[in-house]
Order: sequence, then C-alpha cells, then structure tokens
Amino acid sequence: MNSIEQRIRYSLILTLLVTFTALAVLANYGVKQLSRDFVLTRLQHDSDSLIRAMSLSQEAHWVIDTHYMPVIYQRVKSGHYFQVVSSDQRIRSRSLWDQTPAVAPQAVGQSVVQLDDVDQERWLIWQQSIELQDRQVTLWIAEDIAPLEQQWQRFTALLSATMLVALIILVALQRYLIRKSFAQLTDLEQAINQLKQGEIKAISASVPSEIKPLTNEINHLLERLEQRTSRSRTAMGNLAHELKRQLQQLHLLSSDLPDHVVQQYRSTLEQISRLIERELKRARIAGDSHPGRRFNPNDDLPYLLEVLAKIYPAMAIKADIAATAELPFDRDDMLELIGNLLDNACKYGASKVHLRLSLSDSALLLSVSNDGTEITASIQAQLLSRGVRTDESIEGSGLGLSICQMIIASYGGELSIGPDAGAGANDRSGVNSDDHYPVRFSVRLPLR
Repeated sequence: MNSIEQRIRYSLILTLLVTFTALAVLANYGVKQLSRDFVLTRLQHDSDSLIRAMSLSQEAHWVIDTHYMPVIYQRVKSGHYFQVVSSDQRIRSRSLWDQTPAVAPQAVGQSVVQLDDVDQERWLIWQQSIELQDRQVTLWIAEDIAPLEQQWQRFTALLSATMLVALIILVALQRYLIRKSFAQLTDLEQAINQLKQGEIKAISASVPSEIKPLTNEINHLLERLEQRTSRSRTAMGNLAHELKRQLQQLHLLSSDLPDHVVQQYRSTLEQISRLIERELKRARIAGDSHPGRRFNPNDDLPYLLEVLAKIYPAMAIKADIAATAELPFDRDDMLELIGNLLDNACKYGASKVHLRLSLSDSALLLSVSNDGTEITASIQAQLLSRGVRTDESIEGSGLGLSICQMIIASYGGELSIGPDAGAGANDRSGVNSDDHYPVRFSVRLPLR
C-alpha cells in the first residue's frame, strides 16, 4: 500500500474497531456483573429476613413466620424462591409449588453462588450453611434472572447499534478530515505540473510544514540548476563573442605575415571561426533553460524549427508531428536531441530535411531524414563515435551525434542510421512519406 492517505485511513479504522469492540465487551461484562452483584445482595438481604422469620416449635421443628418475608415468595412461579434444609426437615416457599430443587450439603459458614436453568427460567442461586440455635441449617435462596438477561441482551443490541452508527460517523468524519488535510497537497501537485509546463520557476512556500523542507529543497535545486545552466551558456556565448573579436584582429594581422604561411594561417582561423559559430548556433537552438519542464511538441518544436529556418534559409524543413500531448521527457534534453539531429541533417542535406514524430503504444518514435549523400554501412558505425566526422569540409566538432546518443541512452532508447523507407512507405515513426531521402536517423524512446 503506497498511499499515505489509505494507510492512515485503515490504521484509524482498525484502531476504532478495536477500541469500540473492547468498550462493547467491557460495557456488557460490567452491566452483567453489576446486575448479578445487585441480585446477590438482595438475596443475602432476604436471607437475613428468612433467618429472622425462623423459629423452633414445641415439637422442635422449624417454622417460618411469613410476615417477615416479602409477599413475592408466596406467589406461585413468582421467580423468587427459598428453601430451608436441616437434617430432618425441608421447608420450601410457596412460590416453588411442586418443585424441590436439590440442595448440596456443605460446611457451616460456607456459601455457594451458582446458575441453574429450570424450565424457562434462569435461577441465580445463593446458598449458605449456618448454625442457628445449635442446629445446622442450610439456606437456599434463588431468583429468576431471565428477564434481567433479556434486558442485558436488549442493552447489548442497542449499545452495539449505537457504536456501529458512531463508528460509521467517525470513519466518515476522519475520511473527510484526512481528505481535507491531503487536499492541501493538490496545490503542490498543481504547482509541480505548472513547473513542468514552464509556467512557474519555483514552488510556492505556502505548503504544510511537514513537506515544506522538501519543497524548499526542490526550489533550491531548481534555482541552482537554472543558475548553472545560465552561467554555462552565458560563459559560452561570451567566450565565443570574445574569440570572434580576437579572430578579426588576427585576420587583420595576417597581412603582415610572409606569403608562404598566410594561406595556412587563414585556413586555421576559418576553422576556429566555424567552431565558434557552431557553439553560438547551438545556444540559439536550445533557447532558454527550463529545468524539470516536460517536452510538449506543439509548444516547443515551432520555436526550434523557426530558429533552424533562419540559420539555414536555403533548406526546406518539413515537419510531421503526430504526437501532440505532453511527453514524459525533459524539454531541454529533447530540444538538444532534435536540434542536433536537425542541425546535422541541414548541414549534410542538399535542399530538404524531414522531421517525423509520433507515438506508438509504448514509445516515442522520431526520425530526421535529409536528401544528402547516402551513408555506407562502414561509415554508419563510425558516426556514433565521439568526435568522429565523415566530411571534414563541413564545419563542426563531430560531437553532435555522440551527444544525441548519450541523451537517448539516458532514457533507455535506441538510435539507428539508414536510408529512408522510400515513397509511400510507412516508416518506424508511423508517418507515410511521399519523398525519398537517402539518409535517415531514427530514434525510439520508451515511454516511462
């Protein structure tokens, strides 16, 4: 169970169930015990009245003056009964009628409490042996507690129903309170989604204190990442511009060099100038950094295509984008990947570049094709090596494809190189192509 809300909810429900069950058992036991103790106390009081009512006749037989005993003992099946048993005599209350319950012999001073089911009655019996006028007498007094037990059952049922209703109300209340408490996290979820969309640059500090350290750390990391990326790009741009200015001065100074080294000197300067232009171009393609933002083809690719169209005005760049929803890939990674592939296609293509992007059930399918010279199998293996270039006449450092390969590998994807499928064919990206492109770079990124 990964949900904190569910764990808290189930824990509280279990706690309430255990607590209510324990209270119900305790209440039922307490009421029964108190009721039986009350009945036993009443039986003992009646035994005192019975002792007072006993006397010996002239024939040395025990007689009981009924005026000292409650009237209820005189009514048949009244639920209140007594017996007086001696060695040669047994006196029964009128309420026993034709019943003669057994009375077990016992020592003087010993008392016994027991329950006995007789017919449809449940007797609570108190029995004690005493010595009265130098004779041993056993007093047996009983009361039918069946009506009392029925009241216990009604009380237990009412108590159980009340506790069940209370439990349902408390569970509903705690569920409402938990959801209300966790609803505060909805704002955090919305803030994270806005962060992915690039609508905000930091998460609001108005969050519960329990998760405030987490949001503070996220904001700190985002700020540091943005600062580092910005400093890196700014430093790269400043360095490129500064070197460009120094190269212009070196070009001016080349006129003072001997004729036999001027050509080689200027060729070297041109190569350095192309590298600087490449880095400036890559910075323009990447645009502003948005750490943590998800990639949305509809929002992010138009800007990239617009920049490339300005850099390569003679190149016809066509884009077929079938994936329109937000994708689970970092925006900066995807712009660098697609930007490098398109930049490479524009440099080595003749006049046309085709970008295709679509979704399968489990992956993002991307391909970049151009109408340049077809790549042989031996060169295809070399292209993915860091710093390897197949055409030294084209500006570049040879690092673009290896950077693409590292980005693709970080997402567990695949990069392949080969010719386009041809006219009318359905390529790996799922988009029909009516043009033939000799060169195609295909990328497959699994959706996480």
